[in-house]
Amino acid sequence: MSITIQEIHDRKQWNTFVLSQPHGHFLQSYEWGELGRELGEKIYRLGVLEDGRLIGTMLLTVSTVPLPLPKLRSTWLYCARGPVLERMDVSTLALLMKHVAMIAQHERAVVLRVEPNIADDDPNLDTWLAVYHKVGFLSNPNSVHGRRSWVLDIRPSAEQLYARFLPDWQSRIREAEQQGVVVRTACLPQDFDAYYELIKASSERSDVFVHAKEYHRQTMQAFATSHSHDAAILLAEQDGQLLAAKMILRFGQWCWDMFTGEQETESAQLARYLLQYHALQWAQLRGCHFFDFRSIPDVLVPGEDLWEEYEYKRGFGGYSRLTMPTQDYVYQPLIYKPWRRLVELGREQRHKERQHARLESGIPEVLLDVD
Repeated sequence: MSITIQEIHDRKQWNTFVLSQPHGHFLQSYEWGELGRELGEKIYRLGVLEDGRLIGTMLLTVSTVPLPLPKLRSTWLYCARGPVLERMDVSTLALLMKHVAMIAQHERAVVLRVEPNIADDDPNLDTWLAVYHKVGFLSNPNSVHGRRSWVLDIRPSAEQLYARFLPDWQSRIREAEQQGVVVRTACLPQDFDAYYELIKASSERSDVFVHAKEYHRQTMQAFATSHSHDAAILLAEQDGQLLAAKMILRFGQWCWDMFTGEQETESAQLARYLLQYHALQWAQLRGCHFFDFRSIPDVLVPGEDLWEEYEYKRGFGGYSRLTMPTQDYVYQPLIYKPWRRLVELGREQRHKERQHARLESGIPEVLLDVD
């Protein structure tokens, strides 16, 4: 048995493996790597081969450490929702890490940060954690991507899904239809322009970060190719006026809710429920088994960031899914430790501000059981 590590440049070979694994994710797809490259990121696609057959993949991005130390020119390596490994094997992961160490030296990396797509519903979660720790990783409570998301099993029919929505959610969908709201797929350049302006306005109104227009365009181009159609922009309109819009993305049997925006009007608030129902149907028609609404609060306590979004998402049914803690492999501890501490201090301050706002609003301090 011979195991080798090498860069992979074959899209079909890469995606076939990632899609075959229970821990595959669109953030480890070949397309996501191409998107990063188009947007100016440096990436590495590492493949673990056993006698020529892929048994593991790791899509890495290289970013600058956000510290005021320009002379050091330090970077950090990141693997979002990866690596994707066929089996829980310390020696295989150690061999992969030996190769990554050479990249880290070349890139002057402070740390390798990985966030595998292994969740609390995986019976082998503890074993996976032990494998990473034996190789030298440390758990880090500060994640890059939110660890908890809201997921809905969409294998039942659309009618069965609808019957499981909260009664108020069903009522809002019906009311939107009665008011003449229609949902269609964007197909013209001006549709994309209108979509982005709505996303931007909605994000700014909510004081939420919004990616540049080119980022959204490149995301669509990466996944909605002439032969794949794995991404779409859905528009909810009333009498030709755009009320709400969202981008959704499919990879294998999963569909993800990428970006959503709506007007401030009462009609727009109703339209977002109808739009969401159409997004679920879009995913069903493309053979998806699960719909990921994406981030909800890591800690399910009223007053946390994204709490209102969480309450909206759970009205459609489903369950929360918490991925394993972020894992750090440290190369330069003298830089890593103060950087991590600065991140922790920033998050502690934001948490105190949320707690203060919660107390002022009179929200009770309770932990809700939602699973």
